[in-house]
Amino acid sequence: MMARPYSSHERQRTVDAGRDRILAAALELMQQGDFASFSLDAVATRAGITRMTVYNQFGSRAGLFEELFDQLVTRGAFTDMQAIFTEKDPGAAFDAFVAVFGRFYTENRPVMAKMRAAAGSDPDLDTAMRKKNERRRRGIETLVQRLGKEHQPSVQAAELVTTLDVLLSFNTFDMIAGPDRTPQDVVPLMRRLIRGVLGLPKRRTAARAKVPRKKRRRG
Repeated sequence: MMARPYSSHERQRTVDAGRDRILAAALELMQQGDFASFSLDAVATRAGITRMTVYNQFGSRAGLFEELFDQLVTRGAFTDMQAIFTEKDPGAAFDAFVAVFGRFYTENRPVMAKMRAAAGSDPDLDTAMRKKNERRRRGIETLVQRLGKEHQPSVQAAELVTTLDVLLSFNTFDMIAGPDRTPQDVVPLMRRLIRGVLGLPKRRTAARAKVPRKKRRRG
């Protein structure tokens, strides 16, 4: 009996499993925060495979960093991002956008803080972080285009996207949160700040139930 040919589907599944294994090993190393020793060799050793296998999958250390960012982004908080870009109300869209970043920064705060500290002295990491930040900026640009003529931002149009990008950065959330709060805790404040910059009305809150007044007795 002839052996059943190894199907392309099975082969792709094997490749994907190997890729996930490499990314899991790389994330473990990243969480340790020693970026000076973060290399294809170190990832290969952690994953129990050869350096060439890692290289064939990602091409370079910078490519591996970029893939790690993509993995962090496509899981967890950012699964709600698609719905944000279909929201017609710009205020509601920005409110949801802020919430996504607050959650993402909270879920990945230790790793983000370590990457921020190491990026200045690590060209590959710095490149990957710049590309990640550029995606955030493009999202902001898309949402800003929904503002109507009735909206009057408090900063000039040429500076609006940059201002919002700074407000939505990890550094801003992290600094405002401080040691006693999480980035998610400061989402309400960030929403108010961004609505103020955009010239949007305050966010609506649930209306208080009206309590009927007691009728006075006539004496």
